[in-house]
Amino acid sequence: MLIEDELFNEDNPPPPLDDRAWRDCVLRRTTFDALDLEGLSFDGIMESCVLTSSEFYWGFFNCALVARTRFEACRFPGSSFRGCTFVDCEFVDCRFDLDNLGSDCTIDDCVMAGCRFVGCTWTTKEKDAPRDITRTRWLGCTQERCEGFDGIF
Repeated sequence: MLIEDELFNEDNPPPPLDDRAWRDCVLRRTTFDALDLEGLSFDGIMESCVLTSSEFYWGFFNCALVARTRFEACRFPGSSFRGCTFVDCEFVDCRFDLDNLGSDCTIDDCVMAGCRFVGCTWTTKEKDAPRDITRTRWLGCTQERCEGFDGIF
């Protein structure tokens, strides 16, 4: 399913999250604003989108391609990013928090190229515990005023 130039918010919600077409869709120039997308499973392509003030509790981004997309004031409690590619994306004031079971976010076997993190926080299970980030390549990424990102790239 191709979704272009849409605005999804409280008054105009996205397609139901249990819809199989949602998992493999292509999103272009689409805005998500102030949404609670619990259990989102996205395996598709997201290009030139804007996501603001949205929460992705237990979000599963598996093998997704995300390019030229801005995430602002978004929360990712317990979200999982596995086998994803992020190119030229920006994360501003985002929080990678623990879920209700005390598990942190996962970034595994991803490519993060030219991404920028500004004012973001990453929370781990215990103070100074390692983040659940494995086999991920960080190519030309930057961070400013972030907490919990030390030593990632």
